[in-house]
Amino acid sequence: MSITQDQLQFIINSDVEQMVSRLQEDQGLSLDEAFGRVYNSNTYKKLLNTDTGLYLQSPDYIYDYIIEENINP
Repeated sequence: MSITQDQLQFIINSDVEQMVSRLQEDQGLSLDEAFGRVYNSNTYKKLLNTDTGLYLQSPDYIYDYIIEENINP
């Protein structure tokens, strides 16, 4: 299956939006803190690297990576 760059960006943005929302709800983070946590994570770097295939996973699955990364930095 081949996706366009626009489709890929949409998927990644949607994943980020859902992870930020969950971090705010679950961790009590502000919007800025939640975005910072996502954008500064190794998980986000892996999400951007299409070779990892992480972008194909559910937002819940990716969120678990963010949580694990913050527990075991």
